[in-house]
Amino acid sequence: MIGYLSERENIVEQVNSICTRLFDTWCETRSLTPLAYLMYCWPMIDSTPNAIRRLGETMRDLRRYHVDQLDEYGFQSLCEMADLIDELIERPARTVRLMTIDNVVQ
Repeated sequence: MIGYLSERENIVEQVNSICTRLFDTWCETRSLTPLAYLMYCWPMIDSTPNAIRRLGETMRDLRRYHVDQLDEYGFQSLCEMADLIDELIERPARTVRLMTIDNVVQ
């Protein structure tokens, strides 16, 4: 197991943790509309910017159109998730260019 995660990986883990807690809560309370929104985009297969953006947009739509179906905990969790997702989208993962032996020799 890797002891240290990058800052981006830590944020993605925080987002997944929020999603897990919301999933458990909404299953227990049988909150079908919020649960349907969450299951539309989570669990994420990967943490690409497109997957993160889709999760953010879907949860933003849930807050916008169904706020009456959210309790204080759900609303605050979605706001926290939105802040984390904004941070991820503003600072996407860096791409690393690998040099081949041919590039070094030239």
